[in-house]
Amino acid sequence: MAEVQQLRVQQTVDAMVKSVERETIRKMQGLVFRRSANCCEDNQASMQPGHQCLERCHAPLAQAQALGTSELERFQYRLARHLPSPVSLFKTINMKAGWAAVAHAFNSSTQEAEPGRSL
Repeated sequence: MAEVQQLRVQQTVDAMVKSVERETIRKMQGLVFRRSANCCEDNQASMQPGHQCLERCHAPLAQAQALGTSELERFQYRLARHLPSPVSLFKTINMKAGWAAVAHAFNSSTQEAEPGRSL
């Protein structure tokens, strides 16, 4: 019985992670790489502003990935303790909705990080 529940939880988490990666992270990566290419096409910029532009483009993606990793680690910790509270279980199930908020924040912040524009 416990093995069946464990397998079901694992399958659900795997499906959620794949969905988030496919629907959110890949879109963010595409946007980051396109904007990074624009940073590299500015032949008038010196090395320092070019690197700063690249860093501004990549920062929101790194933050989103760190957030996702942190949330998964917290979830695994709660499972390991066998003390899932209704609130933490609810948060885990709705983590996908949280990723939508991350994507929105990413899009808002990267609009300001266009090449040639300072934050």
